[in-house]
Amino acid sequence: MNLGFNTTFVRQTIGISYGVLCFILYYSGIYYIIEYLRRHTPVILMYHSVNIHDFPYIYQDNIVGVENFERQMVYLSSRKRIISLSELAKYLEHNNQFPPNVAVITFDDGYYDFYANAHSVLKKHKISSTIFPITKLLDTGELKWEDMLTYLVNATKVESLSLYAKGKVTNYNLTSPSHKQSCIRKMDSTLLKMNEFERAACFSKIKEQLKVSSKPSDHVMLGWNEIQELQKEGFVSFGSHTHSHVDLAVLNPKMAELEISQSKQEIENFLSIPCTLFSYPFGKRHNFNQGIKNCLRDMGFSAAVTTIRGSVSKGSDPFELKRIAAIDESSYRFKCSLIGIALQRR
Repeated sequence: MNLGFNTTFVRQTIGISYGVLCFILYYSGIYYIIEYLRRHTPVILMYHSVNIHDFPYIYQDNIVGVENFERQMVYLSSRKRIISLSELAKYLEHNNQFPPNVAVITFDDGYYDFYANAHSVLKKHKISSTIFPITKLLDTGELKWEDMLTYLVNATKVESLSLYAKGKVTNYNLTSPSHKQSCIRKMDSTLLKMNEFERAACFSKIKEQLKVSSKPSDHVMLGWNEIQELQKEGFVSFGSHTHSHVDLAVLNPKMAELEISQSKQEIENFLSIPCTLFSYPFGKRHNFNQGIKNCLRDMGFSAAVTTIRGSVSKGSDPFELKRIAAIDESSYRFKCSLIGIALQRR
């Protein structure tokens, strides 16, 4: 029985906004009915960064504010049974029915603010979580391309930018923080549709125009030292997110296998534990295929998570697990996202 919702369809049909829809469902009590009916369909929450809202070096839509994050954890710990992703994978492996109200917490990419901001909250509430770091960035401390774009646009003194892509020129206004945020979102959407070579060529032009020579002064990505400390502290497990965060589906099979195996081996060698969990970079259906799923099985992985919106059921494919992107809210909107009323960007 599918008890999810097509939010776009509902909004178009009855002509109300996302926020109003959530408000009606929550305060009418319908939320609690749906929550009860869905009690045996676990949700996997996807986080990236837990930081201040306007942190200038991280793509804005990947940030959940520190206060909202703690409120979310308080709510989840009071109403959900939070288990690890490994535990969830075992339920699927043995085809067992899930306990009621299960939730799983995951973090993609490996931002330093997990160590600085999120871990103390999780530890306080005894909440387990899984981090999927990009192992190349653990070594170099470099930024992902969308974060580098965010940094360059926020740091520039230039007031406009022109980008030629897909046969047309687009001009961007950079005269205010709000204009810059709009530019970052639009350019991110454009660059996301490109292959690695096209994106690299565009970045060269962007850097040339924005004239930003310095690097971010703050610590943005985790390093191996923090990873090791987190492992000793407990409540945290680690999975693979490939070595360099590439779209596996566009690589030839040997290169895709190398991206996965290098990441897995580095985590296992450094932490001396098996690495059996995986998160697909970008994570949509076109970013992985059956060959990649078979490769993960052959390497000894037990589960893989996507960025496809949805919950988990008894018959879910353990190598195509859906997640819900955590929103930067702690109100009824966040609570409604847990039952499938989610406004998910990208």
